[in-house]
Amino acid sequence: MKKMWRGKVFQDMLWNCASTTTIQEFNHAMEELRKVNNDCYEWVKAIPPQHWSRAHFIGRAHCDGLLNNLCETINNQIKKARDQPIITCLEYIREYLMLRIVSVQKVIDKAVGPLTPTATSVLEKNKSNAAQCVGKFCGNGKYQVSGPWMDQCVVDMAQHTCSCRKWELTGIPCKHALNVGVPEEWVHATYWLKTWKEMYSFKIEPINGRRMWEKFPCPTTLLPPNHHVPIGRPRKKRRKSAVELEDMVKGGRASRRDKSLGHNKRSYKGQSARDTSSSKKGKVGNKAKSVGDEREGWKKGQSAGHGSSSKKRNVGKKAQSVGGGRQSGTQSACDGISSRTRKAGKKGKSIA
Repeated sequence: MKKMWRGKVFQDMLWNCASTTTIQEFNHAMEELRKVNNDCYEWVKAIPPQHWSRAHFIGRAHCDGLLNNLCETINNQIKKARDQPIITCLEYIREYLMLRIVSVQKVIDKAVGPLTPTATSVLEKNKSNAAQCVGKFCGNGKYQVSGPWMDQCVVDMAQHTCSCRKWELTGIPCKHALNVGVPEEWVHATYWLKTWKEMYSFKIEPINGRRMWEKFPCPTTLLPPNHHVPIGRPRKKRRKSAVELEDMVKGGRASRRDKSLGHNKRSYKGQSARDTSSSKKGKVGNKAKSVGDEREGWKKGQSAGHGSSSKKRNVGKKAQSVGGGRQSGTQSACDGISSRTRKAGKKGKSIA
């Protein structure tokens, strides 16, 4: 859904559909989503609601969690042993659980009261919210509890249920039930401190190293499975979801080319969609300025070209005039020599 319909509006509406605890509230939240976007409504409707909506949970787990934080925690802890051989991986998990049980046991020894610390904090919060409600006894162990914003539910003390279904889903009395009474015995046995101690009463025993393990005869020969080594470096990091990738883009650096996220100067392919009108005006001004500078440079080049050509023409004319003067001087000298030669010839003829 994050890839097709982005934005906080769709995110809040989806969480509203998932966090409702009654069928009526769920249908109302889905109708609000349909009014905003029908395609998104059809996409969400195609997913079975018992897998993601609290209103369709049966309450067997006594937990209303909607996230997979437990799986994420385990996945993060076995990261170092994931690419190890099977024996090494199992040994790593065994040691982790052994130390984890001991650390939780230290917290249990410090806990006081009939409930676990988590259940105690949730119960105290519900007690403070119960002050806003007013209960009316209706007989047969049932109460009608009214609260602000037209909040009215039916509490059945015999069945330990409330029409808001929060008591049934979590196992901890809601604010409507706590308005009637405040006995900790109404909390499900899952959240009792006694149950918590019994869960961690069993410890994982330490074992010796591999050199001291006993060898047992195996009637069959186990061959290793066929293993294909792919080309390239093996992948170490897990595949991230669309939400995590978007968070990485949000926390990245802006490109120096267009001051936007998601790419750098080399991978820039076009104008960014984040450009505002002011930035466009600035770009137009810069472009006009660059065009003006280019024209001015062209004019300077033209004037410089004209000056150089005129200089060349003047130099050519001067050289031509110098050459012409030299040529005329040479011609006059030759004419003088020829005239003297003719005179000398005539004088010789006369003497003869």
